[in-house]
Amino acid sequence: MSAVPAHLVQHLDIPIAWGEQDAFGHLNNVFMFRYMESVRMHYLERIGVLRSLADDGVGVLLASTTCDYLRPVHWPATLHAHTGCTRVGNTSFTLEYVITDASGEAVARGSSVQVMYDYQANTKVPVPEDIRKAIERIQTH
Repeated sequence: MSAVPAHLVQHLDIPIAWGEQDAFGHLNNVFMFRYMESVRMHYLERIGVLRSLADDGVGVLLASTTCDYLRPVHWPATLHAHTGCTRVGNTSFTLEYVITDASGEAVARGSSVQVMYDYQANTKVPVPEDIRKAIERIQTH
């Protein structure tokens, strides 16, 4: 059975660097958040959030992020970060993450809540319809 659910539609391979280890000889915990950020940015680009920010000044704020560390990771290794949307609300959407090792075993799981934000008006706004449709399109294909 795969550690990666089918709804995690965005994938990114990440080779860990020697300098990402901590004094205990394993990957420092902060890098899991960085890896989730990296795959999240690919997802946001794919659903049009980065274009919306550039064109209309409407992007996202990260309201919440979590990470459960399941196993230590040692260099050398290539990890595989996966994400997908699990919920779309009025002004926010939730992403789920699984980070796996080369054998496909989950080494971390997490989530994040993104709030749509109008950077010119300095206020949260509803998730635009074109972004809702893009999420639905990539989550169902």
